[in-house]
Amino acid sequence: MRIERHVWKGNAPEPTIAVVFGVTSRLPADATPEQLLAATRAHWAAIENGQHYRRDYTFGEDHSPVRDPNATPCYAALRCLAIFLCVQHKRAQRRPQVYHLPDFLRAARAQPTTTIRWFTNSYRPP
Repeated sequence: MRIERHVWKGNAPEPTIAVVFGVTSRLPADATPEQLLAATRAHWAAIENGQHYRRDYTFGEDHSPVRDPNATPCYAALRCLAIFLCVQHKRAQRRPQVYHLPDFLRAARAQPTTTIRWFTNSYRPP
């Protein structure tokens, strides 16, 4: 699947054209171009509203003062690890629907020894 994007940056008179390619298991007879585009938009919306939103909103990643090209991916990986641990910890809660990333971060700061045990086999979820 080939998607061509026309992006206007600022007051530019001409758009920047970006071409991206996607892979799908659907046959051309099984899906119209509109359906494939809708599926692609839904996929990227889930990513932007899920992982990226959490990283930007909770960790303030967009406002991070770190600009070193070697350190930035390391910090991003640590943020992803914290989100992963939160999701794993959330599944073990009695009421996971009301347990969110800020709750996890507060618990991790309040009990650092428990947080360290999450990385070992000695931790048993509540």
